[in-house]
Amino acid sequence: MRRRSPQRAILDAGKAILAEGQLDTIACHAAGIRNVVAPQGTAFTADQARVLKRYVDEVVLCFDGDKAGRNAVIRALDPLLAAGLAIRVASIPPPDDPDSWIRAHGAESFRSLLDRAQGVFDFHLQGLCSENDTASDRGRLVVLRSMAEAVHKTGNAVLIDTYAQRTAQRLGVDVQAVRAEFR
Repeated sequence: MRRRSPQRAILDAGKAILAEGQLDTIACHAAGIRNVVAPQGTAFTADQARVLKRYVDEVVLCFDGDKAGRNAVIRALDPLLAAGLAIRVASIPPPDDPDSWIRAHGAESFRSLLDRAQGVFDFHLQGLCSENDTASDRGRLVVLRSMAEAVHKTGNAVLIDTYAQRTAQRLGVDVQAVRAEFR
């Protein structure tokens, strides 16, 4: 049987899965999930995002489930958004990564995690609210400022307003106040 190239697998799937490391990518390929790639080195670059954009319009980030993995998602935003890619995030419960999850739960369970990937800004809002005390002024300000900074990277007024509304709802504050802060 002839194996498909990662490029062909990405084209066929209509999306690329971006893993944090080479071992995660190898584990995915061994499990038959071949539309997975990983950046070489420590940071995902604009050049790598442009290469992916030649093949697909959507990327699913599948990084480790820890805080470092969540931070890596946010660092990948700039190059992915600049390339015009839609971004979703597959959440792997800590302390697992794709490799350990596949070994413990199997390929079908991992595919299910990928299928349930959420939008990157929903993922970011959820993470910010879990890391900060949203009952305190300081915590609400951290969430508000981080969300505003992240969604403004899109330059899309509809997305900015959508996430102003969702942020207001999560923080239990007036949406007009959040819209004003997002400006």
